[in-house]
Amino acid sequence: MSFQFVPQAYAATKWTGECIGIVASQGSGGNMEVATIQGITCLLKNVLQPLPALLALVAVGIIIMAGIRLTTAGSDPKAVASAWSMFTWAVIGLILLAVVWLALVLIENFTGAKVTQFGI
Repeated sequence: MSFQFVPQAYAATKWTGECIGIVASQGSGGNMEVATIQGITCLLKNVLQPLPALLALVAVGIIIMAGIRLTTAGSDPKAVASAWSMFTWAVIGLILLAVVWLALVLIENFTGAKVTQFGI
């Protein structure tokens, strides 16, 4: 008889088995779940899915940092120019992110292809 440690959070949730495969049955007739090559798609999905939100968060953080640099620049023209440049590039990044996301959503709405969801 063997016991396996199963965390309570894992035991309380219902696992769909999307990212794991079933291997041959063990001695007592039970199936053992192990990671398979399908796990790579799940890994990529989990990494790519929050990426637009993280990029937007970084851009907002850079805008805040540029504002702090602008207020602390004083009368130094180089520091003011650097802060404005930082602000400009962060806003351009946010605009590009929004345009790309809008283009993907429009493609998805017109064609029906799920281009905003990762899958192989």
